[in-house]
Amino acid sequence: MLKKIIFSFTVSAVVMMISCKSKEETVKDYQETTDTLSSNVRADMNLIRAGIPSPILITKQIAKAGYTYNKGVLNSSGKASGYATKFQSASNLGVYGADFGYVAGYAQSSDVLEYVAQIAKLAKTVGVESAFSDDFGNKVSANVSKDDTLMDVIEDAYAKAERNLRSNDRVSTASLIIAGGWIEGLYLACEIISTKPRDAKSMEAYRTVYDQVYAYQYVIDLLTQYKKDADCAKMLEELKPLTDIMTTYGKNPKFGQGDLAKIKDAVAPVRAKIVG
Repeated sequence: MLKKIIFSFTVSAVVMMISCKSKEETVKDYQETTDTLSSNVRADMNLIRAGIPSPILITKQIAKAGYTYNKGVLNSSGKASGYATKFQSASNLGVYGADFGYVAGYAQSSDVLEYVAQIAKLAKTVGVESAFSDDFGNKVSANVSKDDTLMDVIEDAYAKAERNLRSNDRVSTASLIIAGGWIEGLYLACEIISTKPRDAKSMEAYRTVYDQVYAYQYVIDLLTQYKKDADCAKMLEELKPLTDIMTTYGKNPKFGQGDLAKIKDAVAPVRAKIVG
């Protein structure tokens, strides 16, 4: 009980400390208002967005399939302070969201604290800190031992951040966050799931990887909507090397361990350029 109280206090303190830093360091944060996108653009985005599964779904399947926890596959939390540009901050806010889902799925309390701090830091830089406020920290600390609830908390926070960005015509930033989460979710899945052959226990995990592979074109379509934004154009270029392999395996939902290793080899260098 004492350990949980200390952890609860620490999570809240970390989030509060970050939220109290100088506003000069960040983009102005806007609370959610109304969706100001035109009806046509909103409809297009909603359709595309529905085709991109949350990376949290992958982490749930990884944990359920009994894979051993491996912190080494995550993007180092120490890199967050070096992400200064919009491209780096937004993309890696997505990356850390996927990483947080992974540590939450295994109820790794110390790593949860470590990654929630980086998420709060980047959220402030991007201008969506209201989605990762003290209330977010309190919910994390209250549910640290409940992996499903904890993952719901992080999904809700990212959904709020996306709505805030939409309502203030910063959808290009939301697109970068989504793309970062997609690439990290796929990378984690390939690294972890490819260590075991496809069998009855891992079948759903493999299927979830296929869903992420299939979603590649939706990610590209989303970024293409905002390709006039220099950072979205840059992300399109970074993801371009994946086109052939994603197209190939996007037609084959029954790929096995060897195929997953090939996908991993293609995804790893692209992910490395994004996380730096």
